[in-house]
Amino acid sequence: MLNRKITISALFLLFTLGSTAQSLRVINPESNVSGIVGTEIRTTLKLQNVSNEPVSVNVFQVMQQIGSSQKAFFCIDNDCIEENIVPPSFIREIMPGETVDFLTAVLETGLVQSNSTVKYRFYNVNNPEDNIEFELNYAIDERIKEGLLYSSDALELSDVYPNPVSEKAIFDYLIKDNSKEAKIVIHNVLGSVAGEYVLSPYEYKLSVEMDPYNPGVYFYTLYLDNEGVATKKLVVRK
Repeated sequence: MLNRKITISALFLLFTLGSTAQSLRVINPESNVSGIVGTEIRTTLKLQNVSNEPVSVNVFQVMQQIGSSQKAFFCIDNDCIEENIVPPSFIREIMPGETVDFLTAVLETGLVQSNSTVKYRFYNVNNPEDNIEFELNYAIDERIKEGLLYSSDALELSDVYPNPVSEKAIFDYLIKDNSKEAKIVIHNVLGSVAGEYVLSPYEYKLSVEMDPYNPGVYFYTLYLDNEGVATKKLVVRK
């Protein structure tokens, strides 16, 4: 009798776990995001249906801890929603095994340096207990102010530091126009390319390891949409 009770209990527990199995998974490489004051940070959230059935999905903000001058909201495709809860018309059906990236989390970084957090919950509209949460942690730093190599409506880039350099060359930057493709190309004195580095619109600092570079004089050039806009000398010492 005791064994039968244990078996029944085990079957009941298995059924309960199975009935609330999670069917959604957020696929994002990094939950920690950095930025600079006075900008807008956009993070695309990728959602996957890991079940064997189609899932109708909605999303809302569970929590936000942000500064008084900041604003957190999300955009679905080209429609941005400043309310915490997405209207029913935005519900999406995700097929088994499908991964979608229709939602972009947005933070307007405000006026002061801060650390902020926003948490989202994706849920199955036919079974709200089938849900998953994803938290974005923001580190907002001060805007670049001094030592600028280049400044425009599209981008600000600092002089490299330290210079001369022996271990890591650092560039601070701020991309204001995400439609622009920005990169830094390092050439040797003969004009040959020694290194090429794309500037991500979701970062504000580029760190270049100097191990592959021999001691000597180099030149680094900022390219916007493949057009060189500023060049300066870099000295490598080891």
